[in-house]
Amino acid sequence: MPFYHRAPHDRQPLRPLVAPGRPAPDVTDARRWREVGYAVVDLETTGLSPTADAILEVGVVLTDADGQVERSWSTLIDPGPLTGVGPTAVHGLRAQDLVGAPALDDVADLLVRDLAGRAVVAHNARFDVGFLTQALGGGHMLDVGARVPRVCTMEWARHFMTTPSRRLTACCQAAGVVVGQHHTALDDAYAAAGLLRHYLGVGRRRGEEPVVWARALMEAAVFTGWHWDEGRAGRGAGILVPRTARPDGL
Repeated sequence: MPFYHRAPHDRQPLRPLVAPGRPAPDVTDARRWREVGYAVVDLETTGLSPTADAILEVGVVLTDADGQVERSWSTLIDPGPLTGVGPTAVHGLRAQDLVGAPALDDVADLLVRDLAGRAVVAHNARFDVGFLTQALGGGHMLDVGARVPRVCTMEWARHFMTTPSRRLTACCQAAGVVVGQHHTALDDAYAAAGLLRHYLGVGRRRGEEPVVWARALMEAAVFTGWHWDEGRAGRGAGILVPRTARPDGL
């Protein structure tokens, strides 16, 4: 969820765009979209380009349709011997921290299994979903050209609250959501999940029915673009290497 490439003060109003030409899902089928849960994802990467850079850490928080956490996991990712780690000053990771971590291919089936049937949530979803699409599409785990159903907590920020910035930390401060160690994938995923719950609560109090991103939920309910092997997913769950705290504070 890197935001370090953004201008420090983004005060222009932004609302999520709807892709032209796509028919709107039938949001009147309330039972269907209300049953769809969320997969809140955060990635730490070597840089900003999905095509030129690599994923270093994955954090996933799975929630029910009300945003209540069901389970979570995270792991460091070994990008390979020829790949540098990028901006350590931002994500705090050094090459030696990744020794013994799985390759992305080793946990990809687990990741895809947990994304399937859910709307993917991220703060700056264009970034995270862009990396996921690039990484998983090449392994035949995501249909070519498929648009992953997503909800961006950054894009919806000013619909639900007043904040001078749409950065994760600023949004969480405005919403009263605790942020752990920023730019740690699991902590940032939990922070985005907290924003999601806040938005859902504000929407309920306003009487917004259906939820304003019902389109994404309906798309997730019928999305068939994910493909995974259950056996590999199970093995992936057993080789996760979460980040551990470092005494130097990075």
